[in-house]
Amino acid sequence: MGRFVMIAVALLFAPGCLVVTVNPTHERDELVWDPALVGVWQNVDDNSSVVIDKGEWQSYRLHYTHPIETGDLTGYLTRIGKVQFLDVMPARGEDRGSFLVPVHATLRLRLEGDRLEITALSYDWFFDRLKTKTGVPGLNVALDEKENALIVSPTAAVRAWIARQPPDGLMFGASATFTRKPGG
Repeated sequence: MGRFVMIAVALLFAPGCLVVTVNPTHERDELVWDPALVGVWQNVDDNSSVVIDKGEWQSYRLHYTHPIETGDLTGYLTRIGKVQFLDVMPARGEDRGSFLVPVHATLRLRLEGDRLEITALSYDWFFDRLKTKTGVPGLNVALDEKENALIVSPTAAVRAWIARQPPDGLMFGASATFTRKPGG
């Protein structure tokens, strides 16, 4: 992956470089709400932006724009320890057919004023462990036919694993930094 991460939420649709979970990284009683996330955010390094609006049932609606694609997602904010994570998935309420399973991407957030830093789990880190058959202790992970890393562990196991990781650990990828657009 390059020095800068493509807009992290766009990672859900990029072929062959994802770390996704079958189960969400939150339970209903672990959801938090931060109105400061709502707004229009821009990443000048990637020429990308994301509009975050209030959704239903403690969710966020995200619309991202990137030079190669645009899309809509639903996000749920949760805390694991003292750290905020946004669990993003395809937009709720859209029927994609019987054979498509919505997956989740886990994004670590750091919000300071008008600066939003988003960090996804590192595809390279997971891929290396799966290819060398080292595995990821505490998680059940497999590569799908596109070689995406697919975490199939239950929510509690994923949360426990994340809680044990160092904040600067290599299991987290490069961060993407967004700034709030004025008036957004």
